[in-house]
Amino acid sequence: MIVESKRLKITEALRAFVEEQADKLLKLGKGVTGVRVHLETIAKKTNDPQANTVTFRVAIPGKDVVVTKTAENMYTAISSAADSAIRQLRKRYEKRRTLRRSKNGEVGSGE
Repeated sequence: MIVESKRLKITEALRAFVEEQADKLLKLGKGVTGVRVHLETIAKKTNDPQANTVTFRVAIPGKDVVVTKTAENMYTAISSAADSAIRQLRKRYEKRRTLRRSKNGEVGSGE
């Protein structure tokens, strides 16, 4: 797992929180080969809802899952991005699983 930032110093607490959220993705076991997290902050306004941006890039065989979320609070953006990435991974896994089942069902009914 790689954590990188732009215009932001990554503290130990922030890194630990990112790793905790990314571990949720790795525990799914849906063929995740790597996670890259990019944190970015804009110092214009403190209460700007677009001030903090988090991008999760989850490497899986085939296409990577890329999720970008923004929020006022960096921790909220990280949590939201991780949850969204989990939903997308589950969706892709279930879709592939359903396609395999339908393909196997068609082969078995034709005999």
